[in-house]
Amino acid sequence: MTGERFKTRDFGNVFRLIYSEKQCTRQQISAKLGISLPTVTHNLNLLEESGLIYNAGAQQATGGRKAHMFQCIANARLALGIDITRHHLSLVLINMNLDILCKKRFRCTFEDSHAYFENLRNEIEQLLSESQTDPGKLLGIGISMPVIINRDQKSISYATVINLSGNIYERMASHIPYPFLLFNDANSAGLAESWFSDSSETITYLFLGSSVGGAYMTGRQIQNGANRRAGEFGHMCIVPGGAPCYCGQKGCLDAYCSAKVLSDFTDENLSVFFEELKKGENPGYLKIFNQYMDHLAIAVKNLRMCYDSDIVLGGSVGPYMADYINEFRKKVSSLNPFEQNGDYVRVCHYQTEAAAVGAAIYYINEFIEDL
Repeated sequence: MTGERFKTRDFGNVFRLIYSEKQCTRQQISAKLGISLPTVTHNLNLLEESGLIYNAGAQQATGGRKAHMFQCIANARLALGIDITRHHLSLVLINMNLDILCKKRFRCTFEDSHAYFENLRNEIEQLLSESQTDPGKLLGIGISMPVIINRDQKSISYATVINLSGNIYERMASHIPYPFLLFNDANSAGLAESWFSDSSETITYLFLGSSVGGAYMTGRQIQNGANRRAGEFGHMCIVPGGAPCYCGQKGCLDAYCSAKVLSDFTDENLSVFFEELKKGENPGYLKIFNQYMDHLAIAVKNLRMCYDSDIVLGGSVGPYMADYINEFRKKVSSLNPFEQNGDYVRVCHYQTEAAAVGAAIYYINEFIEDL
C-alpha cells in the first residue's frame, strides 16, 4: 500500500484523473484540477515512485514541443473475485483496468463444510501461484454468492439457493489468509456491467443465472433498498398460481427464467442447449426457448414500467441472447403500451464471469477512492 507520506488530496486526485481519462499530460491535469504545474509535477513524481503510473511517452503533435502522457500501471494492484453457485466455482484475477489475468471455472457442488473451504483455499493459492501474483499487490478477495448480504458484507440475511450457516464468514476466514468480503451475485454482475460500459445512465440489470436477480443502478451506484433486497426480480410473480419457486411461492420469475430452465434439458450445460437450438434439428428446443422468451418478455416489460430505464440482460443466459435480441425486442414491444420498439433492451457488455469480476471490483474501487 502507498506510504502515508503520499496521502495528500492532490496525490489522490491526480491519480484518479489519470485513471478515469486513461492518459493525461501535465498541462491537462493542471487545467482540469486547477492546480499549478509544479504541484502536478511533484505528485506525478510521487506516483511514479510508488509504482502506480508511468510516463507513456510523448503526445502526438503537429508542431512545437510534445507533451508527455502519463498512464496508470494496470498491474500495480490486483484483486481476486470468486463466484460460488450451487454447482460451480469460478475464480478470476483482475488488474486495475479490469483485465482478467487468470481465471478458472469448474463444477463443484457447494457445501458448508471444512472440506469445501479447504478446497477453496487450495484453489485460491493455486491460481495466485500460477499467475505469479505478488501477494503485496493483492488488495483482497470479493466472494459472490446467491444470497442477500447485510451491510457489514460479512453476514447473511437470506439464503435459500444455497444452505449456509449463520457464521459463514468466520468459517471461511479460518481458511482464507487474505482480506475478503461477501457480495450478492446479481449486484456484483451489475457492478461489473456498469464499470465496463462506463456510463452514468440509469440501468436495470437482469441477472439470468442459476437463480434470477438483478440490480438497479445509477452509474456505478447500486440502489440496495431499505433492507438490501432491491433487485430481487426473481421473485416477481409473472404467472399467478404457477410453477413452484424455491422461495416457497408459486409463479415467480425464477421458476421460469433461471438458466437451469434451459440447461436442465442438456445435462446442466447451457452452451450445449444453445448449440442444439442453433442446429434447429429438434423442434422441442425451439418450443422451450420461445416459452422462456415469452416469460422473460413479461418481466422485462414490468421492469420497464417500474424503472423507465434501459434493461440489460446478463448472467449466464444474457450473452446467448445476442443472437435472438431482435426477436426478443419484438416480444417485449408487443407488451409495451407506450413504445413501439424494444431498443431499450440490450445484452450485457461484460460477458465473462461478471459476478466474480464485480465482487473483485469492490477492492479496486476502494483502493482508488482511498488514495
